[in-house]
Amino acid sequence: MSKVEILIQEIRALEPEDLQKVLQELLKQADRLQLAKDSLGKFAGLGKGVWGRDAQEYTDQLREIDRP
Repeated sequence: MSKVEILIQEIRALEPEDLQKVLQELLKQADRLQLAKDSLGKFAGLGKGVWGRDAQEYTDQLREIDRP
């Protein structure tokens, strides 16, 4: 049985007050994850043009040097 299945069984056995606490904690965690994703999303693409060349070309050149 997986950890998730065990958790689901345990959740089903909780009293309403404890179930409410678990739900609140899950919502807090989901909010933190979404905040992190949103924050990282703001940085996507900001480095474009900083290096003056394509990142894939640069990576390919490094691989050529590393693997003669």
